[in-house]
Amino acid sequence: MINLPPFPNEPVPDWRGLTLREIEMRRALVQARMEIQKFKMSAHVDGVRQRTPFFGGPQSLFSRLSGAFTIAEYGFFAMKAFKLISPLFRKRR
Repeated sequence: MINLPPFPNEPVPDWRGLTLREIEMRRALVQARMEIQKFKMSAHVDGVRQRTPFFGGPQSLFSRLSGAFTIAEYGFFAMKAFKLISPLFRKRR
């Protein structure tokens, strides 16, 4: 049996280390755990995206707004925002 972190055992005094096979098995176990966690995280993120009304899927508010405006309108909004904010950053003498 491999000595894994949840089950620590005191090593015997004449212990010479792990064999190559044991190292390979530990490495495979860690990689399998990492893949399982990646899958769980991906599934969780997909679930959150589907429940979010602002950024999730084609029916979200963000998707509807981005499809409703043209590039020229985005430029117009950017200029308006710049004119509104720029006086706040001017140096006063």
